[in-house]
Amino acid sequence: MMTNRNTQPDDGIFDSALANQRPVSETFFLDFSADETIAQNLHQSDEAVQRRIRQIMEAANSTTRFLFDFQTYGNDSDEEVAADLGSGAIAAIDSTDILPVTDLMNTSFYGVGVGCITSRNRHVPEVVLTNTNTRYARPEQIAANDTDLFSLCDELDEVRDTKGSWSTTFREYQEREVAISCEQETVLLDGPVFTQNLITQHSGRELYSRMMQTGKRFIGVIKDLGSSWAISKWTAMSLERGEGFVLCPIQEQYQRRFGDNRSINNWIGSLSGQYVRVVYRPAEKAFAFECALADLRYAVSLLRQDASPTINHEIPLLLETVDWHLRGSNNSQAIQHSFIGEIQRNNYRMGVDITNEGNYR
Repeated sequence: MMTNRNTQPDDGIFDSALANQRPVSETFFLDFSADETIAQNLHQSDEAVQRRIRQIMEAANSTTRFLFDFQTYGNDSDEEVAADLGSGAIAAIDSTDILPVTDLMNTSFYGVGVGCITSRNRHVPEVVLTNTNTRYARPEQIAANDTDLFSLCDELDEVRDTKGSWSTTFREYQEREVAISCEQETVLLDGPVFTQNLITQHSGRELYSRMMQTGKRFIGVIKDLGSSWAISKWTAMSLERGEGFVLCPIQEQYQRRFGDNRSINNWIGSLSGQYVRVVYRPAEKAFAFECALADLRYAVSLLRQDASPTINHEIPLLLETVDWHLRGSNNSQAIQHSFIGEIQRNNYRMGVDITNEGNYR
């Protein structure tokens, strides 16, 4: 939806939500099938968009944008992929929060665990634990007069609004450090290879430059398209079963997104190799992945051969396994409670203040 430049970006969306509100009965959420509005909206809006996107997809025929048969594309790489899977030459990397972000007054603590497995160590993954803390303001900045103090606190509020962003960026950074250091030449990542979080950080761009210099094959699997690019969701929802669609070069997408940032655009343009975003529907549910265009046939063969047998979760079994290990062996809430207990021993009131009030119910 286009919006006037003088309004907030979500004004039109919010106004649309207000205009379409209506009271419903108490049984509405128990019986959606009786509500005709859902079907009407699908037919009038989403299905119309889907048809148009499908037309565009079928007409695409460039080397970086085309439809393909997911079941046959890359068959010439099947033997190589099968050998790599069997020999443990392919690593899968995922991560989880070990210590959720825990805020004190001017400091936050955070811990992350990164798991790495191959077909040779499915039952005993390598796990790298990293703990960090960040300080939002230097002690000398906490000035003596009230004006500076309130200004500083306002800035602190603004910085802490990005709390989820910095911790996610830190976790993504640690995953890629392990991807660089592991001995395998092919690495599966949980999520896109390139993330906006890391691209916007100087240290993140340096990390990517090091990744590209390794000569490794990086394949990022996007399991949930709900928070993905709109164009990824639209094209994925327009795929038929057993189809894939090469969407676009990733560099071009980010150059459009960072059109006003010369330093980021120049860096993106200097990256070696061409990476692409691909959506695919192996069965009923659609997924996406990123890889170098030169590795596309290998990547499709790998995604097909190592697909999990779990219905509607046909991601690589290696990724599903490392995720299972991380979730099964981690109790981040217990670790956080232990951490807060240590804070209470040093400063009881501060420890009580940062404890989630739900823990007292």
